[in-house]
Amino acid sequence: MPITHMLLNIVDCCKDSRKMKLHPSAEWLPPPVDSFIFNVDGSAMGTTGKAGIGGVLRNHYGKVLCTFLESIGIHDAITVEIDAIAKACELCASRIELADKRIVIASDSKVAVMWLSSDGMRSITHEQTIVDIRRYLRRFNTALVVHTPRVANSIANS
Repeated sequence: MPITHMLLNIVDCCKDSRKMKLHPSAEWLPPPVDSFIFNVDGSAMGTTGKAGIGGVLRNHYGKVLCTFLESIGIHDAITVEIDAIAKACELCASRIELADKRIVIASDSKVAVMWLSSDGMRSITHEQTIVDIRRYLRRFNTALVVHTPRVANSIANS
């Protein structure tokens, strides 16, 4: 379908909000029993601009256990995504009840997740933060940083 037809359909749908229904292609799924998921996100205005990070830690019931939201100055998009992951790791490490649990940190940044999951990928600018994140992750029984679609990470975006 051409983009003009899709836009017209959206406009028509928005004329009557009762007709408008969102059907995201992905949704948040709880982690397995005795596991926790930390959805994180970073945002920068423009290529490099005012930036902030945020995250929500939930258990397998979906209960919110911890949140963070911080302004972190002027940064680029990849820096804030990596900083959000680092903050989640730091907060998980400070919670004694998580020491022997499985932790999943979910980010909608493919680049950040790729850099953390591959020894071959290097970013000199972010190298120390990546080393710190990997060190934090080794503290847990099982800890993963995974990519999640933006729509499934919406709680971290709000």
